Amino acid sequence: MKNWKKLVIAVFLFKFSSLVFALDVNTFQKLANYTIRQVNMGVIGDIDALLVMQEQLIKIGEEGGAKYLKTCEENNPEALILVLENAEKMKNLTLEEIESFWHEGNYLKSRGIKVEEIDHFGVMNNLMDTVIHPATSYILIQEYKKTGNSDLLQQVKAELIEVLEHTRHIDLEKNSLQSTSMC
Repeated sequence: MKNWKKLVIAVFLFKFSSLVFALDVNTFQKLANYTIRQVNMGVIGDIDALLVMQEQLIKIGEEGGAKYLKTCEENNPEALILVLENAEKMKNLTLEEIESFWHEGNYLKSRGIKVEEIDHFGVMNNLMDTVIHPATSYILIQEYKKTGNSDLLQQVKAELIEVLEHTRHIDLEKNSLQSTSMC
């Protein structure tokens, strides 16, 4: 009986660690940190390159979320599914719209999802935020490109610092699972 429990736990940990951490955390963090360094300068030289980086961050988030959904046993994955289905559209929203629809959860609420029940640093929300925050940064950088308002760059920095915290939680979970001994 004892070996059976160990086997079940081992299978769960292997399955969980291989699917949840499909997100390329290292590349995501490098791109986000590069963007933060650029905005810390106060003036962006190549705005279009920075926009492409935000698109890459969104794509990494989408890929991680999609891989998670393929094998997850999440009871209610609808919120993540909706984020992934709307990822590309998010870049076309206004700042006010993305704040209302995605950061405040009004889009999810309108689909019957109880956002207050989603664990803020749970895997699903961490993956959702790897799409939502870079999409918000994209919108902010686009607005900066139009207006030159450097205050927008501080908002970009805040968005990316927040999502980096979510990726740290993903990394902590990953490291915790990898160091778990089954003996």
